[in-house]
Amino acid sequence: MDRANIVIIGGGVVGCAIAAAVSKSTADVFVLEAMPKVGMGASTRNSGVIHSGLYYTAGSLKARHCVRGNQLTYEFCAAHSVPHRRTGKLVAAINKEEAQELPALLEKGRANGVEGLR
Repeated sequence: MDRANIVIIGGGVVGCAIAAAVSKSTADVFVLEAMPKVGMGASTRNSGVIHSGLYYTAGSLKARHCVRGNQLTYEFCAAHSVPHRRTGKLVAAINKEEAQELPALLEKGRANGVEGLR
């Protein structure tokens, strides 16, 4: 292949996700990857955490994308039989100052639309 309408640089989790989405509307997609196989770069060193959007400024672009990305990730896993565990998150305070911040963190999460807070 010496020509393509869409060229994606990087075959990590993001590059492959973009390629999968774009390939639904055009078959002419090419992924360039420096490693011998896709997913061998930075994607192999991520923590595997699907972030909820709890800590971001209420209503910020980052918070909105994080919450929506969380929902889409679980939908994708279910639709494609990708094994995963939804373990939740325990937020704990280690001193009185942190304990005083917990109600505000809960409200921030609620304002961002984070599901399952209690």
